[in-house]
Amino acid sequence: MEKSIRKIAFISSQEARFHRAEGMLAGSKHFHYPACIGVIDTPWESLIFTEFVRGMPPRMHAIAKQLAVGIAELESLSHDYIESQPFIKTPLYWSMDFFRPWFLLRPRFNFARCLPALAQLGLEDERFAGLAERFKTFLPVTRAMAAKARRSPRCISHMDYLRKNLFVDNGQLHLIDWSEVKVGRIGFDGGAYLGSLFRRKDMKVFLAAQTEFIEAYRAALPERFDVEQALGNLRYVFLLTALFHCLRPETVAEYKERDRMALLLEKYHYLLGMLDQE
Repeated sequence: MEKSIRKIAFISSQEARFHRAEGMLAGSKHFHYPACIGVIDTPWESLIFTEFVRGMPPRMHAIAKQLAVGIAELESLSHDYIESQPFIKTPLYWSMDFFRPWFLLRPRFNFARCLPALAQLGLEDERFAGLAERFKTFLPVTRAMAAKARRSPRCISHMDYLRKNLFVDNGQLHLIDWSEVKVGRIGFDGGAYLGSLFRRKDMKVFLAAQTEFIEAYRAALPERFDVEQALGNLRYVFLLTALFHCLRPETVAEYKERDRMALLLEKYHYLLGMLDQE
């Protein structure tokens, strides 16, 4: 299977760099990854050739336990790989780090730009009045969470747990498409998965899957990692993901069109309730 990724300023893509790290995920038992046949760089694009994978996309809330175990394994294997790399590789992993400005400035990690639209919604619908000011409280909270996360153990984070990127074949879970890959921190991928689930499911389904995921993740994460620190990192990425996708005007318009504003309000109150946890 061939994938072409256009270069920006002649710089190789994150995904191409990831696929060049041979052996990083060797020995993986819980996730299967399509074999990379080769990576070709031209001045204008990266061409990535991988094994073709056939399977059925899963129901994302139904694989919470399986994902938790797979993510814990992915984080452990990639952490060990990064830590074992020679000093000459330091600039490469520095440039791929989640906390570089070229990643943090992306819209999906900046929910604050959605607050003016939420304030306007509060003028139109009294149920949402004053919520924009309350959500501003998350700005210093997420900054403090980021500072803690930055100092925690590094690993490779897939960051894109959508249904289109997972296939089940003979009971095996295949994870594909590393276009959002970064050097993240232990716990980040759990937050990415739960954040994606939160924006798409009703609260009952989400809460059940979240409980299953966290229980399985706690049990699967190797003891050498601080599980509470990892769960703090999970909450950080969950908040970045859920806040942006639930507050953006496009989401509000979608809920209005489907007459589901009561569900959106329920999600807002759930997120605001997380302030008491930090």
